Amino acid sequence: MFKVHLHQFALLCLLFCGLSASAGAESLPAAQSTPHKAVAVRYGGQQRQDYYTELLQLALRYPSGQAFHLQASGLDIPKQRAFDLMNAHEGIDVLFGSVSHERLARYRGVPFPILRGYNGWRVALINRNTPDMLRGIHSKTHLSRLSAGQFLSWSDTQILRHNSLLVATSSDANGLYGMLQRGRIDYFPLSVLEIEQELRNHPNPALMIDPHLLLVYPTATWFYVAKDNTELADALLQGLQQAEQDGSFDQLFERYFGATLQRLQLEKRTRIMLENPLLPAHVKVQ
Repeated sequence: MFKVHLHQFALLCLLFCGLSASAGAESLPAAQSTPHKAVAVRYGGQQRQDYYTELLQLALRYPSGQAFHLQASGLDIPKQRAFDLMNAHEGIDVLFGSVSHERLARYRGVPFPILRGYNGWRVALINRNTPDMLRGIHSKTHLSRLSAGQFLSWSDTQILRHNSLLVATSSDANGLYGMLQRGRIDYFPLSVLEIEQELRNHPNPALMIDPHLLLVYPTATWFYVAKDNTELADALLQGLQQAEQDGSFDQLFERYFGATLQRLQLEKRTRIMLENPLLPAHVKVQ
């Protein structure tokens, strides 16, 4: 009886091992087919819903082989510091900014002009006491007699000075509004996409938007990621291109900026073209 029991036990062990191996083999494909966990993509600053975050959400919505989850980094720091943290993979994954030789050398740009070149279209805030300050200005030579105000570290400061325009700078961006009110500067050029919002953020009855002049220089604004983050860069580029093809990009841009561009009546303004020495020659602005 004892021998029979051993024999039966051996058969049971062989049967159990066979079933276990079979079950393990069948479970392997299921493990391989498990969807990738969503990768967090952190943008600079606090959580918000604006044009840039909505565009990121739109671009990352398209299939790319990897799921992404957009979230705020919570880091409110100077832009250069944010770019350096992004490149080091320390809390920030994506930023936006104008294209320059220096940025393309240090970071990975996503070659899609997210502002359609309009960031280089500039109209000015002026003092209400001189509403026709820029009327009759038709050339850089005429404009060089007046003083523009710009923030010290803005790339626009370099661009305006490259075009032989007089620029007074401030290390306090908010202080420029006071300088304009007190007559220490004659005009304060800002992007056509942001000037109305800037005036709402800094309400001042002494200031107004000039109705006469439009400064234009070639520029492009891109998203940037860390130099070695090719996966996110490729996903963003593919998503942006698909959004452009299906019309979603145009709809988003129009929703945020369409009414502002109409109110500024850009086609009726005197246009002065400026050079941009910071922009690489191969970069498309629109």
